[in-house]
Amino acid sequence: MRNTKKPLATPLAALAVMICLVAQITPVMAEKGKPLLDRGKFSIGAGISNNSVSGPIDDELGYQIFGAYDLSMVNLMEGVYSSVEFGVMDYGFSNDSTGIWGTYVIDGDIGGGFGWLARLGLDIGDDNGLMLGAGAGYEINKQIDIRLEYVVRDEVDSLQFNVLFRL
Repeated sequence: MRNTKKPLATPLAALAVMICLVAQITPVMAEKGKPLLDRGKFSIGAGISNNSVSGPIDDELGYQIFGAYDLSMVNLMEGVYSSVEFGVMDYGFSNDSTGIWGTYVIDGDIGGGFGWLARLGLDIGDDNGLMLGAGAGYEINKQIDIRLEYVVRDEVDSLQFNVLFRL
């Protein structure tokens, strides 16, 4: 991990501003009478993670909060859905390791409420670079999903448990 000192408030403030700006442009008109973004396609989430780096550093417990927007108009094939997610994560390491990330997510149903997901994106902050992940989810009801994912970044690998709430 890079030894940089960044307060968690800075990435949290940036994420909050980003979410507020996206929510405010929702009424912007793309066509006559149609909003550019649909408020019903937004979701929020939070999770905990076991984070590891190579070397003599022990694994640490971290957390994250994130927002998502369903891109139903960009579905790649029948049964495969897509979204974008943006969040902030505290990896839990003692050197104030936090990062802001954004990913493109695809997911689909397996059956019985279970599903799969994969993500590809960027992490900006303590672990700059690409991030790639895959996992499984379970739809508790129409508004709440739980997910178990493994996400690989440049320096930090994370086993994550997340909860997603559709607004």
